[in-house]
Amino acid sequence: MAKKKSSPKKHVDNTLEEYAESLITPGERKRMIAEAAYYRAEQHGFDPGFVEEDWHEAEKAIDSVLFKEVEETAEH
Repeated sequence: MAKKKSSPKKHVDNTLEEYAESLITPGERKRMIAEAAYYRAEQHGFDPGFVEEDWHEAEKAIDSVLFKEVEETAEH
């Protein structure tokens, strides 16, 4: 049975993901997201109606920063 070849883009994404994991642990990432979500919640008076949205937005923001740093480091 022939093995499927992965696209070059997918290979690059996997490599960046592996590299990111070598720089920061999942626990550190989660702590950073929790802190960012806390500050988002603080901005609207800790309204419980925003808990999920705050977490998802914080997660996107932290991942964006982390992967930008990983890409810049990997280029050098």
